[in-house]
Parts: sequence; C-alpha cells; structure tokens
Amino acid sequence: MKGLSLDLREVEEIFKKLSSMVPGSKLVTAFTESTSYIALQLNEEVLVDLRVSTAVVELFVSGRFLNSLTELGLADLYSILTKSSSSIKSVAISKAVPSNTLYLVVQGDGMNTPNIRLMVSKELYDLSSSFCRISPTENTYTLLTNILELGKKYFDEFFRSA
Repeated sequence: MKGLSLDLREVEEIFKKLSSMVPGSKLVTAFTESTSYIALQLNEEVLVDLRVSTAVVELFVSGRFLNSLTELGLADLYSILTKSSSSIKSVAISKAVPSNTLYLVVQGDGMNTPNIRLMVSKELYDLSSSFCRISPTENTYTLLTNILELGKKYFDEFFRSA
C-alpha cells in the first residue's frame, strides 16, 4: 500500500503462496493500462483480492481466510481482529490517493462483532460501528480503539512514508 508502484511478480508470488495454503483455489488476474487486479478464489468465492490503480489501492480479505493478512504484511490487523472476535465476515482496506484518505471496513456478523468503518485523512478521522457493547465478558470499545490506533498508524505508513 506504500506508494503506487506495484511489482507484479512479487505480488503474484505472495498470492501463489496463499493459493498453496488453500487446496482447490485458483488465481485470477486482470491487467489493463490503468488497473491491476489479482484474486484468490475457491470455487466462486473470492478469498483475497487486490486492486491497484493510479487513484486507489484496495485489498479485500474474506473472513474465511483472515490469516492471509499476516502473509500480506498486515499481521497487526490480523492480531487485533482475532484477539477480539472470531466472527469477521470480511475486511477491506483502501488507500484513496486523490483525497489522501485511508478506509478500513470490517464486516462483522452483526451479533458478536459489529460492522466497523474507519476513515482516516490528514486532519480528520471518523470511526463508526453498528454497535458497541461493554460487559464482563466482552468489550467492543477496546476493539474499536485498537482499530482506530492501527488505522492512524497505517495512514502514516501509507501516505506520509510513501
């Protein structure tokens, strides 16, 4: 997500490694002059995909293959999500270059894990969730706080260091 240059061979090697972890999966690629797309699919389900254009870099990871976040360089996100919940349906992280904005969207199951949307830009952040629950056995607030801090860190890494 740092910068916009994309070493397609390196990305393809990472996706091949991920594919070897999922028997029966296949790689799908599409490249145009302005956009590169690579995905790992099992049957018709997309487990992981990466889209890169001059304006947006977006990574999607299915909850069924959340551990792939570690191979994709996002081990800290994987750690936060798995410590707090096992009920993640998907995660999407986007870097919108024209607006210098980072988006992180977590789709929870709606019962144990909320849907979470984070937007971080240079001077603003906004974090919302479908619910926040604090009880003796659960603290969604901690999850939200950790995601906010990680989102700010990613913003610094993806935009200021690029």
